[in-house]
Amino acid sequence: MLRAWKGRLLCTRFVPVPEMRRAIWRGGGVLAMAIGLMALADSRAHAQGILDFVSFDGIDYLRWAEEPGRPLERGDLGVEFATVGCSIGEDRRGCPFGVDAAAAFMPAGTRMYAVRGHATEFRLAAVWRDRIFLYQAWRNPRAKVGGKLYDIAGKVRAIDVQRGEPTPAAPGTPLRIASARDVETLVDMIVHSPVRRPQAHAFGEPRYWLTFWLTDGTTLGRPYFVETSELMGGVVLPGEFARILERYLGE
Repeated sequence: MLRAWKGRLLCTRFVPVPEMRRAIWRGGGVLAMAIGLMALADSRAHAQGILDFVSFDGIDYLRWAEEPGRPLERGDLGVEFATVGCSIGEDRRGCPFGVDAAAAFMPAGTRMYAVRGHATEFRLAAVWRDRIFLYQAWRNPRAKVGGKLYDIAGKVRAIDVQRGEPTPAAPGTPLRIASARDVETLVDMIVHSPVRRPQAHAFGEPRYWLTFWLTDGTTLGRPYFVETSELMGGVVLPGEFARILERYLGE
């Protein structure tokens, strides 16, 4: 069943049939896709097990169990966007990673909503048992620049940075980038930098963890891989990006 929303046709229920399966990494297969996703955030995968994701229309969204920003409320919800078609938690064999409308933990039938003020290609919200869960894009094969993957232009008021990824055992102490000029410069580089196919990253590879504090009080947390100058999701950033971060980390 289709309906129009802002000039687009939206499927109110995505059906996970075989012909709708999509390869995230061409030639890699579904197993390689899942392994690559785990590798992209390996320390969190080790700490939490399977990453919490949903996939719609070829875009994969992640949810971290720990987000420092405020939780979403009912007033943050926009129009109903789609419905989860299958859940790995309910049917691992019948719902492999890569199936459209698949979820890691959200049960089949969970309703997904747009988040007010943000593109659905960037954020979706799941409502389950009167709780709201925020999912944010990590991979979009149609995104050619970072702004199409992360819809954060003009929405970031501060950025926290720390070496390595925070975990429950070692949360770390981030440093705050609050200078409006530096925040604008970093966000501008992300928004305008090219996006390539996301790469797998080895466990222990040097990285910084970035937490973007948005003006609505919510956050976006993503690792930045130093050796490849890549922000999770395949955003390839210029050398100046790392130099600004290192200036704060060196203080």
